Order: sequence, then C-alpha cells, then structure tokens
Amino acid sequence: MPQNPLRLWLQRLLPDASTAPPREWLRAAIGGSLAVALATFACLQLFGIDLALRLAAPFAASSVLIFALASSPVAQPWPVVVGNLLAAAIGLGVGHWVHEPLLAGPLAFGLALVAMQTLRCLHPPSCAVALGAALGGPLVAELGWHLLLPVLLGSLLLVATALLFHNLGGTSYPRKLAQPASGPHLTADPLPGERNGIAEEDLDHALAEFGSAVDVTRDDLQRLLQLTEKHALRRTMGDLRAARIMSRDLRTIAPEASVSEAWRLLERHQLKALPVLDERQHLVGILTLSDLLGHAAGAAPRSLAERFRARREAPVSRLMSRPVRCVTLDTPVVELVGLLSDQGLHCLPVLDDGGRVVGIVSQSDLIAGLYHNWLHELHQQPELRLAS
Repeated sequence: MPQNPLRLWLQRLLPDASTAPPREWLRAAIGGSLAVALATFACLQLFGIDLALRLAAPFAASSVLIFALASSPVAQPWPVVVGNLLAAAIGLGVGHWVHEPLLAGPLAFGLALVAMQTLRCLHPPSCAVALGAALGGPLVAELGWHLLLPVLLGSLLLVATALLFHNLGGTSYPRKLAQPASGPHLTADPLPGERNGIAEEDLDHALAEFGSAVDVTRDDLQRLLQLTEKHALRRTMGDLRAARIMSRDLRTIAPEASVSEAWRLLERHQLKALPVLDERQHLVGILTLSDLLGHAAGAAPRSLAERFRARREAPVSRLMSRPVRCVTLDTPVVELVGLLSDQGLHCLPVLDDGGRVVGIVSQSDLIAGLYHNWLHELHQQPELRLAS
C-alpha cells in the first residue's frame, strides 16, 4: 500500500541517524573548544576584547566544521584561511563604499559567496565574517584594513590546532588528494582490486550528474564507495572464509635448516614460500623464493653460481622474512582478495586461536575458492544460468 505523500515529506524533516560514534563527538568538542579558546585569547591579547568577542562567533563556527566534519571540503585549511581572509576583505570594501546597512550586508554576503566559490575556498563561517565587516561600526571603522590581521591570525591558529589535534589523535588532517596507488611491482597499473571497481571517471560522471555539492572530499567519497562495495561482496559471499579454501597439508621448515634443504622443498613441491616454524610449531617467519634469490645474488662480486654455492648452507633464520602477515580461520575471503592482490603477497599463513599454523592460503587457493563460490551461486539461481 503506497504511503501518504504528506507523511513521506514530513519524514524528511526528521534528523538522520548520526554515523559518528559518541567518542568522536567528545573529541570534536574538546578540540573545538581548545581551538576557539586559543584563537580568541590571541586576539584578546593583541587586538583587545571588543574585536576578540566580535570574531569569536565565526571562529566557533569554523571549529565546528574543522573538528566535527573534518572530511568536508569546506573544513580544509585552504577554505578556512583564504575564505575568512577573502570574506573580510570583501566586507571591508563593501562597507567602505555602501553606507546603507540593509544593502551592504546582503551585498557583502553574496559577493563573498561567489568569490569563495570562484577561488575554491568556500567556508560558510566566512560569510559571517563578511557580514560583520560590511556592517562595520566604530571598531571596524577604526581598524580599517588592519582587521585582516586578527582574521588571519585566528584562522591560522584554528588550522594549526586542528593539525596537531587530529594527527596526534590518529586522524588524517588535512584530507590529502589521493595519490595514485603504487602496487608492489612499481608499475603504472591500478591495484588489482581497483581495476574492476569504481574508476575515477565513473565518480566524475556521477558527481556531474548529481549536479550539486557533496559535503565530503572527492577522495573520501571514493574510499567510502570502495568500502561499501567490499561490504556488499562480503554479504553476498556469505560464510566463505579462509578455513574453507586454505591448503591444510603444509610443507614447513625449521629456522636452523639449511638453504639447500629449502631449495629442495620448494622445487619438489613447486612452492613459492615455506612457513618457518620453531620447535613449538609457532610461526617465526616465512621463507619465499624472492628471499632465496636475493640471498644467492647478495655475496661478493663473483658469478651467480659461485655465490650460490658459497652461501647455500646458511641457516633459514638468516634469510626468512618477518614479521609475517597472517590471517585467521574466520577471515572473510573479501579480506584475502585485497591482501593477495593489492599488496603483492603470494600466500598467507592461517593461524588458529592458539597461534599455531593450521593452513595457508595461496593465490591459487583464492582463485579456486572464488570460482567454486561462483559456480555454487550459479547453481542456486536459475535465472543467472539462463542469462549466461
């Protein structure tokens, strides 16, 4: 039964559920309070209480964005500093030439908004700075263009406080432009996990079609979509986890074993890596084919055969890689895809609850597991078989 259109419209007026945990609310409140106190105190000491109180309100509004909405494009350092400074300059100019308050205020607001959009420094609290400068008063008239100094100082202090507070707390600020992800092979190709997902041009077309501003940086939006895609895959794959696809009959080696023994195991079983286990059968490292080749080529300048013969009896403990990236029996296959494709790992040891190695997932295991999962879904959904 269709719902009442009026009821649907009224539901839009209700607030959405917050995605930020209460811990983030407290962090934003503490950081914002410190920033406002610092900026206001500096203006108070240098420019007097009247000007400090006049600028405290827009500084507080800026702090809300910087600390509570740090992912927003309007909360980055460039909009905060340049937006406030540009708006103050526009407000002073309008107040100088237009003496009617009912005209000066809206004109300063509109000009500041257009100028900030043009210079890509949109910052909502800056419009309040423009409005206050345009409406003037004895204090603004006395300061004139010197009003730009406290605005610049306060804005820089807000940004400096945010830089320290966010980064010391483990949150990246400012939000950086995404750099092309460099794969383990140092080539220009995108990471394997990104080649069949949402491409940059797809996101650009979607934003253009959306037609209005999105209050999140472009790169954070792309990351959010990738995480959504990953969780959707995890849901559709159900209970497919490392325990179902791993190899269980392992070939391992001891730390004191020789390099020649490691070569024999790798050649006989056609492997690319050997877990290194101590006497308690706990994982202490992993020996890969790359480790052995690097060892063979790393001696004094002699031929490769001579160098290999001279050092082939070195113990495995001198060559193995550590620490080792491991997974558990319950690790979802979606997590394995990223590790084995984007990070260039050839295999992942699987540990049980006691920390013992009970299996290993190779790239071949992953491919076979995904293939069998696809066949299972095809068998369960007749419409997919008909479509194929």
